[in-house]
Amino acid sequence: MENSYGIEAARAQLGDIADHARATGQVINLTRHGRPVAAIGPVATIKPLGVQVWLYLGDQEAVSCTFPDVPRIGESILVEAPDGNEDFWDVVNVQWDIRPKVPVVNVLAEEPTKEG
Repeated sequence: MENSYGIEAARAQLGDIADHARATGQVINLTRHGRPVAAIGPVATIKPLGVQVWLYLGDQEAVSCTFPDVPRIGESILVEAPDGNEDFWDVVNVQWDIRPKVPVVNVLAEEPTKEG
């Protein structure tokens, strides 16, 4: 089986491609106009790219971390503190800084208000 398929050609063979990837452990790229757009392979071999963000938690110093994708305003994220405690924070702003070499994503989160 080939290592890559055009996305249109792969559509008709998707089941066979998935079975082959599972059986052999091989990752097969799907391409559009010759550029990879997706990959099919055993779950353990496909690593998410992730998005590097600067995370601002309230008035604390920003920390650089990787998210699976850019969080959306209104989402809650679970953050582990240095002391091992975990707290939910609400995303209140997402700012993109477009830089010449690398775009930067800033995520501002606040502790949710405690009702009770």
